[in-house]
Order: sequence, then C-alpha cells, then structure tokens
Amino acid sequence: ETARGEREEINVPFSCTPVGRSIVSRHFSVCDKSGRYFLFFEGITYASRIFLNSKLLGEMLPYCEYRFEISDIVASENELVVELDDIEPKFGPSAGWGNYGGIIRSVYLEKSEEAFIKDAFFHSELENDYRDAKFIVEVEVDGKTDAEVEVELRHDGKTVDKYTVLDKDSWRKIAGVSLWSPDEPNLYELTVVLKKNGRIIDEYFKKVGFREFKCSRHRFILNGKEIFLQGVCRHEVMDDYGHTVPEEIVKNELSEIKRTGCNFVRFVHYPHAKRAVELADELGIMISEEPGLWWSDTSDPEISAGSLEVLRRTILRDRNSPSIMFWLCFNECKFTEQFLIDSARVCRETDPTRLVSGANCMSDDDTLKYYNICGFDFYTQHPYSPTVDRAIEASKKLNDKPLMFTEWGGYDLYDNPALLKRFIAKFYELYLQNDSEGALAGASFWYWSEGFDYNRGKPFCVDGRLKESLKTGDGEKTLIYDAFVEGWKEAKNPKKAEELYEYISLDKLGGKKVALCDAVTDLEELREKAEERMKPGVERLRHRKITVGPILQREEVKGISLVPYLLKDNLTFTVNAKCDCLTIIGATSLRKGYPLSGIYGETVAVLTVEFASGETKMIELKNGVHFTTAFTTIASSRINPLASKATAFARFSYDKNFENYIINKLEIPLDEEESVTAVRITSLNDEYDLLFYGVFT
Repeated sequence: ETARGEREEINVPFSCTPVGRSIVSRHFSVCDKSGRYFLFFEGITYASRIFLNSKLLGEMLPYCEYRFEISDIVASENELVVELDDIEPKFGPSAGWGNYGGIIRSVYLEKSEEAFIKDAFFHSELENDYRDAKFIVEVEVDGKTDAEVEVELRHDGKTVDKYTVLDKDSWRKIAGVSLWSPDEPNLYELTVVLKKNGRIIDEYFKKVGFREFKCSRHRFILNGKEIFLQGVCRHEVMDDYGHTVPEEIVKNELSEIKRTGCNFVRFVHYPHAKRAVELADELGIMISEEPGLWWSDTSDPEISAGSLEVLRRTILRDRNSPSIMFWLCFNECKFTEQFLIDSARVCRETDPTRLVSGANCMSDDDTLKYYNICGFDFYTQHPYSPTVDRAIEASKKLNDKPLMFTEWGGYDLYDNPALLKRFIAKFYELYLQNDSEGALAGASFWYWSEGFDYNRGKPFCVDGRLKESLKTGDGEKTLIYDAFVEGWKEAKNPKKAEELYEYISLDKLGGKKVALCDAVTDLEELREKAEERMKPGVERLRHRKITVGPILQREEVKGISLVPYLLKDNLTFTVNAKCDCLTIIGATSLRKGYPLSGIYGETVAVLTVEFASGETKMIELKNGVHFTTAFTTIASSRINPLASKATAFARFSYDKNFENYIINKLEIPLDEEESVTAVRITSLNDEYDLLFYGVFT
C-alpha cells in the first residue's frame, strides 16, 4: 500500500523505484504455538518499522539481517505489517546511484525449541609452512539449556574432524589442509549441531575455507604468497530487478568477471545479498564489503550510527566466508576523526581476523594522517585523472604500508581503450617496482555494469545512465572491455624484446668462417655503451631504450657470432687458411660512428693481416669509410648508414620504437692467394666501440 492508499499484491522479496512511504502486510496462521518463534528479515531498503498483530517489533536499517522474537505475540491468526520509507531516511538512500525501495531479500518464520544456535564463528590459523591448520568454532547459544554442541567438519565427502565443544577456547588441528584461493577455492562443510539427550534440537550449516590474507610492507600476501588484487567494482542493482537480482544472473556476472582475469571484486557500496558472497566463496573470487556510504556526512549521528550498525551486522553475517579479504568502513565520505576510529573498532571487535580499511578519495596527506590515527591496515586512493601522475604520486607518498586503488577509471578513460591500457601498464609496473619510490598492491576498476544515475550529467552520465563501465545495462561489452582484458594480460605477460626480434638479410656471404676469436664480450657493457650519450650528433639518442643491444637471436649465417666482439684495445682472429680476400662481418660502432657522430675519415683502428711468410698488411679503419654507426634510427627518423668501402650486410631489430641495428660487410682484398695466419684489429680511439661478428675467407 502506497501513500495514495492503493493496494496491490506483490511477491516478496521485491525491489521498486522509491515511492516514499509504503506498507506491506501479510496474514499467516500458526497451528502449533509451542516453542519459540522468530521473524527473520534478510534485508530491506531503506528504513522500516515492523508490526505483528499491531505491536511494534522494532526498526530496521537497510541491507542487513534482523531477527525478531515473537513467541509472546504470535497467535493462531496473525497480521505482519512492514512500514517502508525509501526516500526520507538520512542513511540509506544515496545520490551516488539509482535507488530502489522494498523488502529486497527473503523474509521467513523460524521456530525453535527453548535454545537454538544464534551464531557460529569459524576462524583458523595456518601452520607448518601452510601445510597444516588449526581452527576454532565459537558457538553462541540463545536460551538456557544443558544441550551439547557438536561440531563436524567435512571435505570431499569425508569427515575431517568431529567433536563435542567442551571449552570455548578449544582449538582443533588439521594436517594436510586444502587451502582456499582464487585458483583453488577449496571449501569445507561446517555443521554445528545442538543436541539434547541424543536428539538434535537445532543445526547450523556453512561452507568455510582455510586461508590467510595479510599485509607485508607494500604488498598483500595470500597463503604465504604475494598477490596483486586485480579487480572491478560491482553494484548489485539492475534495471529490471533493482536489488533483487536472481541468483543465476549474479553467478553469471561473477563468473564473467573472473574470466576477464580479475581475482577481486569490490562489492559496492552497500552489503550485497548473502548468496552473492557465497557464490564468491564457491567461484574463487576475493571480495570486500562496506556499509552503504557515498559522500555521506559522518558528523551526522544518524548517518554515522546507522552505518556502523549495518557494518557490524554485515560482518556478523559474512565473517565465515573465506572470499572476504577485508572490510571497507566507508566510501568517499565527509569524515570525522571519531567516525574513522569507531568504524575500525567495530570491525576489529566483530571480526579480529581480517584487515580493515576504507575506500577513499582524500588528499594523500590526509590519508596518511587519518589512516594511521585509526589504525587501518592499508591505504586506499581513487586516482581519477586523465594521466597516471596522480596515481604515481600516491604510490610515493602512501608508501609505508600497502596501497590499493579501490577505484580508478572514470569518464577520462571510458571511451579511450589506449589510455586505459597505459594506466594498467603503469599500475602493474608500480606493483613490480615495489620500493620507496613507488609501489601498488591492487587496483579495482570503476565499474562493471552501468546503472541509472540522474544526478551527474555529461560527461559522466548519458540519458540517465552512468557510463564508465565495462558492460552496458543490456549486458553488452563497452568500448573498453576488450582493452581491459588485454591490458592486464599484456602487463602481466609482456612480450620479451627477444620475441620482437626481426632479421633482414641484405647481402650474401660467399666464403666460410675459418677465423676464431677468444675474446668474450660483456653483455652489460655492450648495452651501457649503446645507451651512452655522446656529443654532438648522438645527443638525440639519449631517449632511446636499449633492452637487448646489437645481439643476434640465432645463427643467421653459419659461423656468425650471435654476440659481437667489442673492440677495446685489440682483437685477434686466428685464420690459418689460404685466401685471396678476407670478409669482415660487423664494421659498425656504438658510441661514435658515421653519420651520427665522429669526424668523417677519422682513423679509429688499424687492421693487420698476418701471413705465414711473416709479412703483414695494415689497413687503417676510418669512420664513414670502413665502418658506420650500428644504429639505423635517430630520434623519430630512420637513417641509412653508408660507408664508402663497406656495404650493408643485414639489418635487425627488437622493439622497433627503440632498437634497430645494421651489420656491414667489409671486404679486404689480398694481392694473391696467400696463407693467412691471423687478423689483428687494434684500437686507436677509445671513443669508438667497433663491433665485429666474424671474419670469413
């Protein structure tokens, strides 16, 4: 019944666009009034008063579970009345997303004996290098009873442990435990039974898991291994369903998120349905939960008290789920210091086993201050920007504990796949960097699927829909969906420079290699010399990125050396063969070399041919005459290095943006076929770095 007095039949649970105030009523019968009766509500939006037979049972805040005992009120015939308010409450309705009122989750009648299991808190610790575990189940029984509490833990159809609880601090041990993780979401079946004289009077069932999630300096650690939280933010409101989304749709959505490569989903910005959390347990998706705040003023007692109570009840509901890594106390709020302290306290008192933080867009300085005052376990930030500069700055300032971007993306990126990829690449680079100059533990993209939002206007919203998402409201991929998936794959599995190797043959080699050289080239020195900045012409090379250097990946010509010989003082090639011509493969230089730098015609080295007769032949190797630079690009341009007495033999490259090389062929004719014992090359100028890949006859 709405404010206009119109009545209609409706199935519970339901969601609807807000109407202000409405009344939902139902008549039901109870035949057997023995024992205790309770009404159990899994969630409403956004404020409610509950009446049974005209007596007020209590009030409810949004999203969370309430149990009302009605043993003294229930009659044979009963009327249940739920008054809903979905617009006026200060806490609940939000200007940050499309709101839906209703009894959004199930309502049911519970019947118990004088005592029942009110709660069971399972938690564990891993031991012996994560091979074994110990666990405890803290059971809370409501009602006076001398009944026994029996606990059974099963896995893969077998009983792992079964015992009667004699001591509240009774820890149990398991050898060879199967851990829960995104890759292997192993679950155990926990059953807690309340027995009296051998008869079961109540039973609790929950799937649980063994895992450890903690912080270590800049990173998150899952089961002893560092893990980067790659995630998305997911609302649980959909066009046709509001908050009452069918389980099949939720499962399909979470499954698709995992297929994108994500291992984490931030459940924004309010507690999602309990079944969504259980699906995350089963599918192997790490999640977080939060109480329902968005730019809320926590100095208002009604808002702060409401959010703290919803947070407490949500933790009680879901603290047995292994998929929940941490609790987020807020999202983008106007803070008071006391609220931050109180929210951290509520989390730690209700669940001392999990990390605590908040989803934050304060300045880095305020974040550093207040997160340490309230004792949050890790920093968060929302670096919305058209550049990665804000993210980089946060990674430097918020650096004494892990930093997670609990939101990123936004309208700057939602129609720019290339820019989105650059953000992803930088984020993962910060994760790998992992030092005082920058580190990142995780990033959760804003957001998964677009929803209604009539509050922001362009460019955020178009036709009443908040863009910025990976999926449309109709379930189609947006422009950036594929870039999101590809970006993370490329960031985590970048192509090695060697995989980008390309070789182009420009000339043939008629002879065969008979010359041997015992020199060994230091690869790091080779790369350093390739990157060294020289004046005047090579100055423009200063931004070139050398990853591999002028090194071949395979034997392109039989006998050719993959790593060039670097001339320092001298090189000696042993020949011991008759020939009328020597062919030198290489004849390039790294730091100086024509046409980039050095004086054309400048003598740089001397090549000496030694004959068996004891005679020698000396040839001065001159810049631009006998050799060229090894590079074929300068700044943004290609160049064509030419030497008057050497010809281009081959070109090869790695990343074509940076590493492009040439190999020359220098032929040394002899007067007649003679027996050559050796070829010696002596450096006369250490500003040049001549390279040779082999000597052929």
